[in-house]
This record gives sequence, structure tokens and C-alpha cells, in this order.
Amino acid sequence: MRCCRTLILIFTVVLFARTVSAADSPKRLTLPNGLRVVLKPSWSTDVVAIELLLGISAEDEPSNQNGLRYLCQRLLLRGSEHTGGAAMSERLASVGGVADATVGLDYVEIYALVPADGFEVALEILADAVQHPALAPSEINRQRIQIQDFARAARQEPFQETYLAFRESLYGNHPYGALTFGGGSIDAIERDDIVAFHRRHYVPNRAVLAICGGVGEARALRCARKLFDEWEEGNPRASETRSISELRTSEICVRERPLRRAHIILGFPAPAADKTGYYAAQVIDAVIGGGFTARLPYKLREELGIAYTTSSFYPTLASDSHLAVYVVTEPYHLSAVKAAIIELFRELAEEPLPEEELARAQSYLLGSYALSHQRMREQAYALAWYEILGLGVTFEGRYAEAISAVTADDVQTTASLLFRKFVLAIALPEG
Repeated sequence: MRCCRTLILIFTVVLFARTVSAADSPKRLTLPNGLRVVLKPSWSTDVVAIELLLGISAEDEPSNQNGLRYLCQRLLLRGSEHTGGAAMSERLASVGGVADATVGLDYVEIYALVPADGFEVALEILADAVQHPALAPSEINRQRIQIQDFARAARQEPFQETYLAFRESLYGNHPYGALTFGGGSIDAIERDDIVAFHRRHYVPNRAVLAICGGVGEARALRCARKLFDEWEEGNPRASETRSISELRTSEICVRERPLRRAHIILGFPAPAADKTGYYAAQVIDAVIGGGFTARLPYKLREELGIAYTTSSFYPTLASDSHLAVYVVTEPYHLSAVKAAIIELFRELAEEPLPEEELARAQSYLLGSYALSHQRMREQAYALAWYEILGLGVTFEGRYAEAISAVTADDVQTTASLLFRKFVLAIALPEG
């Protein structure tokens, strides 16, 4: 059995290595103003992905202005000091490109996908948008209305509503527990607030520009220097990091909503990407919910028949993360579902993981990772995100080694440390 596990891992790691080395290794350099540029050419494609990530997190928003980052990001491609929003879109479309801007809990993002011939045009538009946004009052008002609609829709979607309740209970007053879109506070955000926020946080030494695909290093770097050299350096971290309170007792949050079935998220605090136990926790996530043969779907759907939907997730975050499961079931199965989930986690903490199951989880992770990096867009995003996290551009190669090195003892030790106090969020049908 141990020989079989070794062969499975060798095959998976070789396949992963071939995928990673299919394009040239990424090259990283830093401009004088602090902007980190990551270049990864690939002559097998004519598409170029441009990813500009800034380490502007939810912690950078004032506590009474939740949603400020999202509002600012929504405005970037709606016009600059030099070009109107419609003209931006038309110019990008004329070279076959698309672009968008969004936010994560730890970053803000603006990206473009474009044929290689239109690379300079696309990068010029992104550079102009992020450095010189118009922030027009009429556009601000229009985006406020749209964001409020998004927030209402998110609160009506069962998973999002349950997940928000889970994060609120787990993180308390920390920004990780808030809705990224913001809420009623959006109305109170004025143009002066947006201008000040942009001036303070949108600086090159908090940014990473990743360029992947059919453009050579010399051409990409020449264009990046031309468009970003005059971007003025600022404070690399302009606000204090807010601590996340320890979960001292298990918590249960129940909300009634107009639903047909019960939606459950049960999870535990888990390490950030640069902390001990991160890779073992990734393996645990795969053991619990990675694929149809994982423990959660097999137990709840195949064996007990008490769940419609099952999944697990472990987001990679800069601060303390969480490892959780999501289940949709009938309300009268709630007790049985909770007991089964707790038992699954207890088994991982108290019983050694079989070698063949460890191998399956590792292969699942490496295969999923390789598949998720097939497209230029995902490669550019990942390289920029690794830099924001401080993991570096070589993380792509180290990931396979780190996952493959996780042992059954590592899994049990990490599980015994993590699976203590939990948060259970439940959205129940009304009545």
C-alpha cells in the first residue's frame, strides 16, 4: 500500500511539474517606486493576461465606511482624468480586450485579457484607470445604487447569507466578518472620502503587476516602466493591523429566512498562508470535501442520505483563515448532520489517516492546483497574489513539494489543534 501511495504521488508531482514548467519560469523585478513586476511569457498562446493587485485589505477601510474599497474599485474603469468610461471600453474592445475590477478580503484587483497585439493599449488603460480615476460624482451616485442592489441580493442568496453569519460569529468586529459590498454605510461615503482613500492607499509600493502570456519580457517591461514609473510612492502600510480575537467558546448562529431547506456552515479557525499547519490543513480540506469520494459527501449523501449538497472550503488569507463545511439538508435532519460533521472532524483529530487516503487527498490537491493554473488569467492572478502574501514567485514550484511532504502525523497533529471550538451558522426556513 505504501508503494502504491508513492507511485501515485510521483505520477501526480511529475504531472504537476510538467504543467508548471510548460511556460518559462516567472521573473520578478521592482521598479524604483516600489512596484513589483512579475513577468511570465508563454509563446504557446497569443493571449496576454495583465493583473494588477494592490494589498489594500478590508482592514484599511474605516470601520464606519464598510464598502469603500468596493466603491472605489467599481469607479476605476468608469473613466479617468484623461478618458471617459465609454471611451475606455470602446478602445479596449477595439483591440479585442476585456477588463474588470473587483476586491478580495486582502486585496483590490484590476485586470485585463487581450490579444498580444493589443497589449500596450490594455496596459495603458489599466495604468490610467488606477493612477488617475475621474471619480465623477454622477458615477459615484450610480455605483452606490448598484452596490446596494448587490448587497441585498447577496443577503438573499442562501449560501452567502449563511457564510456571512458564520464570518460575523467567527471574526466579530474584525473586517473579515463584514460584507465586502458594504451596506447602509455606502450612502454616507462622499467623493472626498473616496479621493482621500485612493490617494492614501493606491500607491505602487503596495502593488504587484503580473503579466503572463504571449508577450516577451523586454516588451512587457519597457511598457510597464513607461506607464508606471511616474506613479508616486506612498506608505506601504498606512493603517494598523487589527487583531482577530480568539474563539473562546463554540458558537451557534441561527437565522430564519424564506427558504425550503436548511443551509449549514460549520467551521473552525485555521492558519494563514504563511503559518505552521497551512499545508496540512489543505490536505484536511481535501480529505473532508475534495471530490465525490471524500469523507463528507460519502458520509452524508451516500451512507446516511441526509444531505442534498455538501462541500468544504479553506480560503487562503493573509490573516487567520477558516476551514469549514457547507451542507444543504432538510430541517429535521439538522441534529444528525451536525453530529455526523463533528464525528468526521473528531476522527481526523484522534485516528491516524490511512496512507491511501492521504495519497488521494494530495493527488486531488495537486491536480486541482494544476488545472486551476491552465489559463493565463489564473496564472497572472496567482503570481500577483503570492507576492501580496509574501510567498514569492517561486511558491508555484514549492507548493507541490510542501503538499507532498505532508504526513499522516502532520494531519492528525494539525486536526487535533484546529478542531476544538467551532462556529455553526444555520439558515432555517421561516415558520
